[in-house]
Amino acid sequence: MTDRAGAGGAGADGGLVRWSVDRLGDLVALVDAGLPDEGLGADDLLATTFEDDGVVLGPADGSGAVAVVRRPTGTGVVAAVQVVVVDPDARRRGLGRHLLDEASRWAAADGASHLVLGGAAPWYLWPGVDATATPALCLAEASGFAPRGCEVNLSLPTTLRVDPPSGVTVARALEEATASSAQALIAEHWPQWSAEVGRAVEQGTCLVAMADDRAVGVACHSVNRPGWLGPMATDPARQRAGVGAGLVSAVCEDLMVAGHERAEIAWVGPVRFYAKLGATVSRVFRTYAKALEQARPV
Repeated sequence: MTDRAGAGGAGADGGLVRWSVDRLGDLVALVDAGLPDEGLGADDLLATTFEDDGVVLGPADGSGAVAVVRRPTGTGVVAAVQVVVVDPDARRRGLGRHLLDEASRWAAADGASHLVLGGAAPWYLWPGVDATATPALCLAEASGFAPRGCEVNLSLPTTLRVDPPSGVTVARALEEATASSAQALIAEHWPQWSAEVGRAVEQGTCLVAMADDRAVGVACHSVNRPGWLGPMATDPARQRAGVGAGLVSAVCEDLMVAGHERAEIAWVGPVRFYAKLGATVSRVFRTYAKALEQARPV
């Protein structure tokens, strides 16, 4: 079933409807047809769309869809497009731009000051717009988005094996003491990653470097997308001592067992650290933002 989008969505005048979660299968089929190289499945899309603080809009016939979510910040609310996709048979008719226009209206009515493309941490599919996707870049410009920078992913063979330094062991965060210590380390230094680490703990994909019964590093994988590494961090007091390399190695071993030949390191900060382990740039994403005009109260 679908229901008409409310104020700020794409109601009757927009010609779109609001998709409820029972149309997840339609969204999966649409993404599979429109973005076949991404390999996104139902679990991936369910984890990042159909959020309580978001909306999925599209024509009732399933020819296209846009998922947009709101993210509170320290200064207000920003909205982000998780995915926008048009069926190949329905392209070149203006539907992609229409979807983004309606996403902008929904976001503005929901109080967002800006709409960005991708990068909806903690739950996201891409850091931005793939820089090799020329039609998507053109769509962003045509829809009024301005470029603001770029982000990179790196890729690393899962054959990497590096032992952790003496006195450090790497364990999966299955026991409460290990998980609590890992979450305490993240909360102290990188609180913005707490939700992602929590999800990784729940699904058994959080690996922890332990020394003297306390966490000195954390590495997670497959939080938003299978085979993607992150978030990952090492206690500032233990950096440049081999803890991070041991964690990356443990993640690679995990991913090899799961059938992945390479680990995709998402939204990379320290490129040099991963490059020393043999990682190379695999994808580049251009980031875009659009200022939204707030609706004036009547």
